This record gives sequence, structure tokens and C-alpha cells, in this order.
Amino acid sequence: MGHKHETDETKNYVGVDIGGTFTRLAIVDAFGRVMADLCGETPIGNDGEDIVQWLEDAYRFCRQQTDSFPAPEAMGVGLPGVLEPGRSAIIHAVNLPFLVGLPLRDRLVERTGLITILDCDSVAGAWGEFCAYEKRPKRFVYLTLGTGVGGAVILDGQPLRHTHHSAGHLGHLICDTADDAPLCNTGVRGTLESLVAAPAIRHAAAAMEIGDDLGEIEVRFQNGDTSAARLIQQLARPLCAALVQITHVYAPDTIIIGGGVARGIPSIVHTASRLYEQVPSSLKPENVRVELNALGDYSGLVGAALLAREASQRSPLP
Repeated sequence: MGHKHETDETKNYVGVDIGGTFTRLAIVDAFGRVMADLCGETPIGNDGEDIVQWLEDAYRFCRQQTDSFPAPEAMGVGLPGVLEPGRSAIIHAVNLPFLVGLPLRDRLVERTGLITILDCDSVAGAWGEFCAYEKRPKRFVYLTLGTGVGGAVILDGQPLRHTHHSAGHLGHLICDTADDAPLCNTGVRGTLESLVAAPAIRHAAAAMEIGDDLGEIEVRFQNGDTSAARLIQQLARPLCAALVQITHVYAPDTIIIGGGVARGIPSIVHTASRLYEQVPSSLKPENVRVELNALGDYSGLVGAALLAREASQRSPLP
């Protein structure tokens, strides 16, 4: 690995995706192919030290699985929250408050010996999906629907960073202005997250007495259950409203939607896409693509690893 003319194609990187429910770590090659990975429930105790330990153990495990390959060059970590200016820690995390103030980057450098970068999980997911295209879109938006709702924008090959290193808090777009709209963790009513994130869906499904398992909701919908169909419509409308707002701001040619909710109930995305197609806005570019993500659970992992690769190429790591 020390040869001066060695190509980047032989190098490996570590990707981490810290979510509200699950955390994943993988070793990824320069083409975004996962060589080894591990997933577990996000450890939430001990002021964040538990997650540092989990990540160290996961890295050692994946490194053992790939010990015949060169050691990774760097680690990229996708986090749900607002990063401090130097991107070494989180200063605000609605769904994972135990991460706030934890010097995660420095802890991981100490534990793994790898140069480490932190980034927003939505940016990591967007970058993973963006890099999966052979012909990369010019104006690209990624939404992730999971325990929370996030998003990121890539314009002309670069992540847009105008709100704490991300592209604004797209999960907190207002999609319901009713006085009794559900309250978001931000303290605002009617946000996209308060309406279509997993906790909101489970609450709405339970109220309709159709169970709170996302996969079961999809099965019931496919089997013609009228309550499930009503729920899907109820969820698709605010998602469509968010897509229209995003379109008016960023004029994307491609919108990709991922996350556990999109995987569990893809009919929400398909229904919202059909509603979106019917919106007559003159500001909507022609032939906008609204699709499910291609990488499934691995969008954030792959994206975080490839962001680490990008960083190391811009400024060679010691």
C-alpha cells in the first residue's frame, strides 16, 4: 500500500451508518462494493461510549473477514443530526440525543487508528445512491424515510451544504397546516417527519386497527385491504406535498427515496409518485424521476465509505 504509483482501485474504506434503530458498519472497496459488514441495534447507553465500543468491535470483526486485503485507508460515518463546524461531533440530534457533544470522530481515531470523517447520514445516503449511477444526474435529491426523515441534495456532482453541512432539514418541511396536525420532535406541527416517519405510521396504523408492522401493512394493501389502502393514501399525500416543495426549490431531475419505511411500505412511494406526476406546476422539470433507492440498507454505508474516499483524494491522508 505504500507504493507511490499505486492506484486508488486497490484501496478499501470503512463506512458507518448510525440510525435511530440500527447501526451498520462495512468495509467497502473503491467501487462501492461491500466486502464485509455487520449490523446491530443502535446502542444508546453510557453517554455514547457504548456505540463507540460497538463500532470498534464491528470494525475488528469486519477487518478479520477481510484480512487478506489491504487495510482500509479511512473511515466515513453518517450521523443523524446537526454537526459542529469542524464536523467532529454532533451539536443537535432530535432522535439520538445521547450523541450530542460526543467527540465521536476523535474517539474512533483513537480506537481504530483510521483517519475518520463525519457527515450527515442523509448526505452519506445520497452520495451512495448518486455514485451507483453510471451516468450521474445533474440535479439529484435523496429522501430517507425511517425512524426520522432526512434528505440531501447533490448539484453538479457536489453535495449541497447550506445548513450545518447538509441541504436543509427536508424532513421538517411543513406538509399539514391544520391546528391538530401531529407535533414533531422539533416542536413544530405538521412536518413531513411527524406524518410519515416510522413512529407516526405505527401510531396511525394502530388507530386503524391494522397492526403496526410495516411489512404487514404493505401485504394488506397488496391484498386489497381498504384500511391499508386508506392509510397509504393518508401517507402519500404529505410525501407528495414535500416532493413538490423540494421541486420548487431545487428543480431536480432525479428524486430517490430510501430508508426503512420506503423498503417496508414501497406503495407509499409509488402512490406519492403517481400523485406527484399529476401536479401541474410549471416549475416542475420535465420527466422528473421519482424512484426507490437502489442500494437498500447499504446506501448510507456505501456513501459514507465513498465520502471518506473523496476526502482522502482531495487531501491525501497521512
